[in-house]
Amino acid sequence: MQRTKQIFRSDEQEQFFKLIQKHIEEPDAPLLLEGATGLGKTLPYLRAAAASSKKVAIVFPTHQLIDQALASWDLKTTLAAHPETTVKVFRPRSYFEAAPTEYTAQKEEALDADIMFCTSVSVIIDQRLRGGYNGATDREVIIFDEADQLPQFAALASDISLSRAELKSLKINEPSAKETIAAIFKKKNVPSEIKAKASLIEEAIGLGDVWFIKVGFADDGALEVRSRLPGRLLKRVSNRASTIYISATLSVNGTFNDFRRAMGIESQSRLSAMIEPKKHGELQFDFITDEELGSDAWLETVCEVIEYAEHPVLVATPSHSLAQQIANKVTSATLRTADETTSQAAARMGSTEVLVAAGAWAGLDTPVQWKTVIVPRIPYTGPNNLREFWFDDQEDFGSQNPDPMSSFIDSKNAAARRLKQVFGRGLRKPDAECTIIICDPRIDQFNKIAPARFQKTYFEGMAVSVATTKSERSPQLRKDALAYYGETCMACDFVPEVLRQLEVHHLEPLADRGPSLTKLDDVAVLCRNCHGLAHDTDPPLPLAELQDRARKSKKKRPGLSMI
Repeated sequence: MQRTKQIFRSDEQEQFFKLIQKHIEEPDAPLLLEGATGLGKTLPYLRAAAASSKKVAIVFPTHQLIDQALASWDLKTTLAAHPETTVKVFRPRSYFEAAPTEYTAQKEEALDADIMFCTSVSVIIDQRLRGGYNGATDREVIIFDEADQLPQFAALASDISLSRAELKSLKINEPSAKETIAAIFKKKNVPSEIKAKASLIEEAIGLGDVWFIKVGFADDGALEVRSRLPGRLLKRVSNRASTIYISATLSVNGTFNDFRRAMGIESQSRLSAMIEPKKHGELQFDFITDEELGSDAWLETVCEVIEYAEHPVLVATPSHSLAQQIANKVTSATLRTADETTSQAAARMGSTEVLVAAGAWAGLDTPVQWKTVIVPRIPYTGPNNLREFWFDDQEDFGSQNPDPMSSFIDSKNAAARRLKQVFGRGLRKPDAECTIIICDPRIDQFNKIAPARFQKTYFEGMAVSVATTKSERSPQLRKDALAYYGETCMACDFVPEVLRQLEVHHLEPLADRGPSLTKLDDVAVLCRNCHGLAHDTDPPLPLAELQDRARKSKKKRPGLSMI
């Protein structure tokens, strides 16, 4: 029997495998697993699925990612170790327009296979058809890869409508939504599409209008469902104990709570975990926040950064329009088109080794090990239009005031997840070295976004006796903080003549913490004046308050802040 130590490249990867394997054998509640970029999540779940005697569906966001998995070393080695295991892909009918018999044949093969690959959308359709599409929801185990994207894919199917014409064709004319659905289910020979819509509307009626903007008749007589939390369309699958969710960005603020709310997951397995490799690649961070976001000067700065950055360079933009603007100025760059993947665009990248790509946060691995990844603009729209829409539509609910929409789909948290994903573009290999450059002044709203393993820690706070007892400070922390943040006051931008005029300020007083480990993002570099001002109150003034006071007294000097 092959030892797992020989199969997996790290203890963390092996731990990931063991958690999945144990959950498949003894499921207690849906399993949520976050594996940081570089861990290598595909091999563990493929090995666990192949070793199991259960029928498994592995669900990907796109067919491109399915193709990548089919060609991967992970699958080849898994099938070599488990030659009796069959793996088949379910493709939609649109793949076989010219040969419908081929569609039927491949569907039957997928249904019989030990492991079936399919997309998130096909699972949503299958749930509507109660297993009648590809049987994915009837599988003993369902594994969602890139699971953080599920709420977005569910949104594609969030608006359902039974037209007046469809209802007339069934000779149904009931006064309420509930009675209409009941009448449909009583009918014989109802088309499967109408039956699927009716099932979803029935579910919406049962959940109530807390989760739906509208469940009822439109002005034109159609019976409509408009969802507030589209991830709840998968609630029946979501709550199955044997369901497994895997992603590098499944958590928000250190918990899975927001994802669970978005998907309607009532509880999670005791095995749920967030696992990060101790070592995989090296990242450096530069934050360039001199110019007003969207200004001509800002765009010029972005282009200059691209020119002087170490190549190859990936420029990840939130929109095709911004990508086009940059490509118009950096004419030697390769521009990803709307109809190709980042991987395809990288494959045709020229000798300049600069790729400008909209939406390159996640998706297919590229054939390039990027030395620099540039984020000109964080994909953060704020304020959340969805949340505004929620309250604009309150008249539909009378006096009812449900909780705001899950923060999992709030734009700020979505932006945080995408930033974590784009960091992964530079961490594809164990020996990768990459610089992440962010040219958006709003980066201070995402102050704990860098992977923890790239943040040094310092042991401080032991009581030492001098003339009095005080909390010990780490001299190395001061040196590294000055190198990390720069030799400038982070509140008022004062540049001292001598470094002793700068002090390291603990955002949470060290005396209150006691002996503990300090990270660089736990401190700030302040001049003596700002440091004294910070401690004029108990607790100390937040850094943002100090910066605001400095702006009011003096116009803030533009500069470069580096992490």
